[in-house]
Amino acid sequence: MNVKKIAVIGAGLMGSGISYVSAWSDYDVTMVDINDEAIGKGMERLRSYVESGVKRSKLSDSEAEDLLGRVKTTTSVDDAVSNVDLVIEAVYEDMDVKKDLFKRMDAAATPRTILASNTSSLSISELGKVTERPDKVVGMHYFSPVPAMKLLEIIIGEQTSEDTIIAAIVVGENQGKTTVKAKDSPGFIVNRIRAKMGRECILTYERGIATLREIDTALKEQYGVPMGPFELSDFVGLDVSLGTSSTLYRELGDCFQPPETLKRLVEAGTLGRKSGSGFYEYGEDKESVLEEPKGVDPEWLTLRIILPYLREAMIEVEEGIATKEDINKAMILGTNYKEGPFDTIERLGLDMIREELKKLHSEFGDCYSLPKMLQ
Repeated sequence: MNVKKIAVIGAGLMGSGISYVSAWSDYDVTMVDINDEAIGKGMERLRSYVESGVKRSKLSDSEAEDLLGRVKTTTSVDDAVSNVDLVIEAVYEDMDVKKDLFKRMDAAATPRTILASNTSSLSISELGKVTERPDKVVGMHYFSPVPAMKLLEIIIGEQTSEDTIIAAIVVGENQGKTTVKAKDSPGFIVNRIRAKMGRECILTYERGIATLREIDTALKEQYGVPMGPFELSDFVGLDVSLGTSSTLYRELGDCFQPPETLKRLVEAGTLGRKSGSGFYEYGEDKESVLEEPKGVDPEWLTLRIILPYLREAMIEVEEGIATKEDINKAMILGTNYKEGPFDTIERLGLDMIREELKKLHSEFGDCYSLPKMLQ
């Protein structure tokens, strides 16, 4: 299918970013939100992307004007989807909200129209079931900020057709994205695997093995993550981290259970930078936390923390969720890690990973059991 016109439902941070990269790629775009105020904020954000492109000489003045001319806005979902080739939904991460929206879009759109969701964790197959076109329902999971992040996860539902997959990939590549394919499953590639790293960091802290700062510093220095996991959680919001963890726990079981420390902080309204404190306290100058260092070896600490992350990457391949190659690309582009999990596995060797996981399995139970790849 040759996509020319795109409707983006939602003018928030993700929706305005998707609208921008779509218009930048010469698609005609209609951006939708519930009222003029929301649309105004979305257009303001979109214009800031355009202005930044001009300042960095990525766009000429005439190209910027043409780009903005390709973007229309409306508060009517029905009008927006009535004559487009692709709809990308980017609204609140709530299954009931999304199902109601997909029913409405399905009724108003032409039979040819593909319905895509930017969901970060919800089931594409479930969304497809509420429509009369499950073969034309697909996930297009962008990463924030959309104009800067190069990854696009293409999520394949139980009935998503090959033509729909190809059309979504072509749109993504035209938008300047590197696309990876993932079978519909909780958390898809990046959020599921990254959740294991974040959970293990908190558990390591709860077990008294290392301090917050030691864990963050070790992973930055030893594994090349751009932000320590506790710094990242504070930046994103602990409530967001808990929401993702809770979804994975509900869908995948006890090995994704949110740690008590995370739940306790969120219940106390301690949500990270936006509330002034999270794992760290934030003053006028910089974050701080009063902890007595444990003196743990950072290389050993890093290996211990990444083992469950590497294990989960192996399990995703075994379950047919994605290929090793796509998982590597997804984790590098979606998280800015210096290497993908299978690069790490090759570097460390299966024998070492097997023996170290056995130790954790013996000490902490089946959430550290050997995946088939190591048996």
